[in-house]
Amino acid sequence: MSTQNKISNVPMILGIIGGILGLPAAICSGACAAGMSTLAEGATEQTTSAAGSTFLWIGLLAAILGLISAFLYKKNSKTWGGVMILAGVLSMITLVTFNILSLIVCILFLIGGVISLTQKKPVLAN
Repeated sequence: MSTQNKISNVPMILGIIGGILGLPAAICSGACAAGMSTLAEGATEQTTSAAGSTFLWIGLLAAILGLISAFLYKKNSKTWGGVMILAGVLSMITLVTFNILSLIVCILFLIGGVISLTQKKPVLAN
C-alpha cells in the first residue's frame, strides 16, 4: 500500500485571505497616500492624484499576485511561493501610508510564501 505526503494547503489559504483583504487595503492605501500628500507644502492636485494612484496600483498588484499564486501554487510550489513573497514585499511598500490592513496582508503573504518555499516535495512511500 503506497501513501503520499500531500502538499500543505496553508499557503493557499493564507494567499486567498491575503488577496481578499488586499483589495480594500489597496483602496485604503491609495486614499491615505492622496490624503497625506495634500498635507505636504506646495502639493498640487496632480501630485496628490499621482501619489494616490501609485499606491493604489501597487496594492492592487500585490493582491492580484497573491491571489494568483494562491490558486496556482500546487502546480509549482517554489515558483509561486516566490511570487507570494513578492506580493508580500509589494504590500510592504504600501505600509508607508500607515495602513494596518496592509500590514496584515503583508504578513499573510510572507508567511504563506515562506511555508511554500520550505515545505518538502511529496514522496511516494511503499
